[in-house]
Amino acid sequence: MSLPVLRWIIGSRTAVADSGWYPVVRADSLIDEVTQVFVTRVIRDAWLTRTAEEYVWVRKRSDGSFVVFHPECTHLGCAFSWQQDSKQFQCPCHGGKFDINGNRIAGPPPRPLDPYEVLVEGGYIKIKG
Repeated sequence: MSLPVLRWIIGSRTAVADSGWYPVVRADSLIDEVTQVFVTRVIRDAWLTRTAEEYVWVRKRSDGSFVVFHPECTHLGCAFSWQQDSKQFQCPCHGGKFDINGNRIAGPPPRPLDPYEVLVEGGYIKIKG
């Protein structure tokens, strides 16, 4: 059996065993309504494995639930930031603006911010991805 085929089989078993959920932050550690959090994910592509470090935006809702947004604007993928004074996510590239729920309110973005699928388990906020 060739090495690539063997690694594909082993990699496939690993990917199936892995839930695909990544811990983001302890739910009880979030104080602010919107927080930028760094996440480390392991990405498997056939026999290649790499680690990706990125940040996400976590919104704590008043009902205790959470929304986690992918950090790129839906227009051209620029990094946006949270502006506490206006309670908006703003993209510096072309003036895209989003409300606290990720809905587009100004600029060229064609759709709302992209949320991750979220799970709270064992006190941790986790994202699927």
